[in-house]
Amino acid sequence: MTAILTIKDIRGGYTEADILNGISMEVSRGEIVAIVGPNGAGKSTVMKAVFGLLKIRGGSIDFLGTDITGWSPNHIVQAGICYVPQVENIFTEMTVQENLEMGAFLRRGDLSAAYDRIYGLFPDLVSKRQVVSGSLSGGQRQMLAMGRALMLDPKVLLLDEPTAGLSPKYMEQIFQISRNIRDTGVAILLVEQHAKQALAFSDRGYILVAGTNRHHGTGQDLLTDHSVAEMFLGG
Repeated sequence: MTAILTIKDIRGGYTEADILNGISMEVSRGEIVAIVGPNGAGKSTVMKAVFGLLKIRGGSIDFLGTDITGWSPNHIVQAGICYVPQVENIFTEMTVQENLEMGAFLRRGDLSAAYDRIYGLFPDLVSKRQVVSGSLSGGQRQMLAMGRALMLDPKVLLLDEPTAGLSPKYMEQIFQISRNIRDTGVAILLVEQHAKQALAFSDRGYILVAGTNRHHGTGQDLLTDHSVAEMFLGG
C-alpha cells in the first residue's frame, strides 16, 4: 500500500530538549496503525507533532505528497487530518447535535448525509441528539469526539488514548467503531495504553522507547514476537 502520511526522522519537543529523537512511521489509506510503548516514550508527542502542536527541529512530515512540516493546525485540518485529543475533546455545554455542527465548521451546503453517516457509525448517539454532552458517559463522549472530527471527512484521523478510563464494554465498542471507520477508507493513527488490545485490532504497530522507534510490524507479528511480549506487553 502507498503511504498517505509519512513521518521521517522527526526530532522535536516542547522546550529546547527533544522528546522525539528520530521517529519514523507511515500510515496508508484505510489502515489502523497503533503507537504503543512505555510512559514517557513520546507516543502522544508524535500525534501533536503531526498536528502542528510541537516545534519540529528536524525531519519531515509528508501528507498526500505535500510536505506539511511546520504547518499550523488550522491548515492541517483543511488538508484532511483531524485530531481527537485525550481530554477536553467535546463542548460539554452543547448538545450532541450542536457538537457535530461545530465539527463541520469548514463545510458548506446540506450536511444531512454527513449527519446520517456519523449517527450510523455511532448508533449510541442517535437517541442523545438533543442531550447536553456533559451528561454523556465516558464512552459516549469519546464517540462524540470521534464523530465531531469525522464531520470534516478527513483522510487521516489521529486518536490520542481513545479508550483511556473506559469500561471494557466501551473499550471494545471504540475498537470496533475504529474498524468500521477504517473500512470507509479513513486511515487511523492512534496512541493506546492498552498495548495488547490495540495491536490485536490494528493492521500495523510501532513500539516507541525514549522517543525512538524500537520495533514495528503488523499487529499480529508484534503480539507473537517473544522479545516484544516480554519487554513491552507483560510477557
